[in-house]
Parts: sequence; structure tokens; C-alpha cells
Amino acid sequence: MKGLNAPRLVIGSALVALSSIGTVFAETIEKEKSYDFDNKVHYYQTKIGEDNYKIEIQSDDYKHFANQSMFLLRHADRLCRGRTFMLKVLEGVQEYERFPTKPRAYQPPLNVLLQCEAPEKKEK
Repeated sequence: MKGLNAPRLVIGSALVALSSIGTVFAETIEKEKSYDFDNKVHYYQTKIGEDNYKIEIQSDDYKHFANQSMFLLRHADRLCRGRTFMLKVLEGVQEYERFPTKPRAYQPPLNVLLQCEAPEKKEK
């Protein structure tokens, strides 16, 4: 009877070990909610790789659109530590009307992928 339980114990412990590895990986790509007080912008930031981020800026007020754009550029520069970066807009660019004649429809959040250039290696 002891011999029959040993393989079950090994398989059970292996499953527990593998599930904990998946849990650790899931925690590393967690979405982080933040607020920028200078630009008055609510945003979510997810690190999806080394020097790669997904940034989701919440659309709130039409007047804040310029703040959101400026925030995005400054925040990208800060995350990349002054290195060259590339922004790829996925969705959420708002239309601009100087004198809107009707109420503004719901605008989705601005979703952007940020990719920082790798630091240059110094040659000796």
C-alpha cells in the first residue's frame, strides 16, 4: 500500500510547485494604479518586460486632454531614464473641437505601449 501512495505524493507536490511558479509570474506583471498630482491624471501602468510598459490614461475631462498628452511624454522620459523611447498608441485618441456643439460622448482611456531603447554599451 505504501508503494501506491508514493507516486501520488510526488505528483501532488510537483503540481503545487508548478502552480506557485505561475502565481509568482502573475504577480510580476500586475497593473499598478497611480495618480500624477502635477498634471491631475489617473493612470494604470503595467511593466510587460525589461524596459517595456503599457500605460492606460483614464479620460476624465475634455480640458485635461492637453495635460494627459504632456504627462505621457514626461512620464515616458522618466521611465526610460532619459534614453530614447518609442510610444505606440493602441486606442483612445480624443477628437478636438474648439467650439463643441453637442455633448461629448464617452471617450475610452488612452492606451499606449512604451518601449525604451536599450542603453548603449561603452567600448573600451
